[in-house]
Amino acid sequence: MKIKRLKLAADYLLKKNRTVSYPSHIGIETTNNCNLDCIMCPRHDMTRPVQDMDMELFKKIISDIKGEVEMVWLQHYGEPFLDKKIFEKIKYAKQNGLQTGISSNGTAFSSDVIEKVFESDHDYIIFAFDGASKETYEKIRLGANFEHVTSNIKKFLEMKIKKNEDVFTVLQLICMSETENEIRDFVSQWDIEGVDGIRIRQITHSGNHGKFKNQSKKQPCYWLWSDPHIQADGTVVPCCQDVNAVYPIGNINEQSLGEIWNSEKMTQLRQKHIDGNLEGLSLCQNCNMYQPHPALVVGTSFFDYVQTSRLVPRAETLISKLRY
Repeated sequence: MKIKRLKLAADYLLKKNRTVSYPSHIGIETTNNCNLDCIMCPRHDMTRPVQDMDMELFKKIISDIKGEVEMVWLQHYGEPFLDKKIFEKIKYAKQNGLQTGISSNGTAFSSDVIEKVFESDHDYIIFAFDGASKETYEKIRLGANFEHVTSNIKKFLEMKIKKNEDVFTVLQLICMSETENEIRDFVSQWDIEGVDGIRIRQITHSGNHGKFKNQSKKQPCYWLWSDPHIQADGTVVPCCQDVNAVYPIGNINEQSLGEIWNSEKMTQLRQKHIDGNLEGLSLCQNCNMYQPHPALVVGTSFFDYVQTSRLVPRAETLISKLRY
């Protein structure tokens, strides 16, 4: 796997429009159903049908990628724990040698759900919790209750500690105009036992406000070499930002991910980024997705993706404590 990760990094840095067939991780949209309407999320513009991914399609994807991919993120544009078969999907991925990660809004975390998270041997969870105060949080996460979700997360942490579970747990806040004055309080509030990392994430879709100065346009978009997502109906999109499959590059019902990831549509998209020609690519033109420094791309290639996904939040937690 290390050799493949290094080859992937080299393909990106050398600006090759074709790459190793499979990336180290992918996103699978087990559902695009969500119970919130967050102000920064493009899901409220979603025109696709609301649906859960069929279990047979999910099994087809896992059969395709096992032995090639290290970790699957069971999410895209929905709240994963609204999927009635989410734990069946987690267990199936785990049985096939894949690590599993989920980002959740925490609203559906009853005691029963928490128990099932631990029973499923799930590896990694991000609680997306934007705001250190009730006023800010409920202004951003429309439909959620600050006290209820705080209680859910703390109940999860208490059970994790009690059971000595190893689910890597991250608390995440998106840096935007509504939250930037609460970052210090957020870091302080969640610097508690059971929380393995605190992330202050860059905003992407909703304007150019952000915590990072992105790398120069000398390098094309890194995510086109590393981050495919499979939507609930099997449509594959080149990155996590494509809510409506504006740039579909194939469908997993018809081809393998390896074939799709080096398809003509995908190589043409990469080539446009290599040439610096984003004409007609409105999603890319308006994107503010963080672009990693080339040294970081190379450095993280020496570690498996799961190690990297654990190391980065821990480093960010330390930086956040010093910075804020």
